Amino acid sequence: MAPHKQHWRVKVLALFVFLPMLILAACGSTGGGGTVNGTTPAKGTVTVGGKKDVEAQLLTEMYSLLLRKAGYTVNEKLAFGNTPFNIAAIKNGDIDLYPEFTATGLNVLNIASTYDPQKDYQAVKTGFEQQFKITWLDSAPLNDGYAICTSKSLSQSLGITTISQLAPKVSQYTLESPSDGISFVDNLQKTYSFTTKSFKKTQTVNYAIGFSAVQANQAQFNVCYGTDATVPQQNFVFLQDDKNGFPAFNPAPIVRDAVLTAHPDIATILNPLAPDLTTDVSIMLQQQVATKKATGMSVAEAVKEVATTFLQSKGLM
Repeated sequence: MAPHKQHWRVKVLALFVFLPMLILAACGSTGGGGTVNGTTPAKGTVTVGGKKDVEAQLLTEMYSLLLRKAGYTVNEKLAFGNTPFNIAAIKNGDIDLYPEFTATGLNVLNIASTYDPQKDYQAVKTGFEQQFKITWLDSAPLNDGYAICTSKSLSQSLGITTISQLAPKVSQYTLESPSDGISFVDNLQKTYSFTTKSFKKTQTVNYAIGFSAVQANQAQFNVCYGTDATVPQQNFVFLQDDKNGFPAFNPAPIVRDAVLTAHPDIATILNPLAPDLTTDVSIMLQQQVATKKATGMSVAEAVKEVATTFLQSKGLM
């Protein structure tokens, strides 16, 4: 019996030696033709970051879903942080790509807007390449720029629906603005001849507080974001920027050059999404997330489900 037991142990030992070799071989093949779920060639790992608001989370999720479909392993950092956090992370290589907006890119570069979306896009594309070795892929028509809002009832009672109509009367009213909106209102001096100091009072507050203040008649106007789906839900309206005083905020994936050089198909994977992302689409998708969240679904789950359904509806998944 002893020889038989020894023979069996040799077989088992050989199996334990051989099995890890098989596993390592399988893992090592992902860079050159392995498979994900047995179907799509595995291409490597990409870390995708993003900002905290729902719109940014939707963009981050869409980029991640498209890259996974194409065979990439995605390390997704949904709601990773604010603009300075993401900019620092992509510069130092903590993330490989994330959705950024053109006017925000101009601020990072300390370049004034031309108020021409295409010229602004070319400016950030050139500037980020030269200074940071970061590439801007195709931008979307979606414009998440700044806007001035008020309640629908106040708009009607004051007879103000455009910024031009507000301009000669700003000294009569109080404005509420998040800290990031102050400089953009000040830049309205060029087109509408007023700044935040022109108002009877300007208060820097948390974004949501601006709406509450107007509803409580503690202020008459607040700075809001152009794709904020809660604006119509709260019975607020956007004042029409009839002279294009606010710069356009068009989103695009921005990618470290080193990553794009190693994986050039990232551009062809993500660029087809751009034309489908409009302002109305963003508001619609955010409303869908809010509806799902109201049923008890987490924001992350709702974002993933809404993003997946949208990509499928466009034939991208």
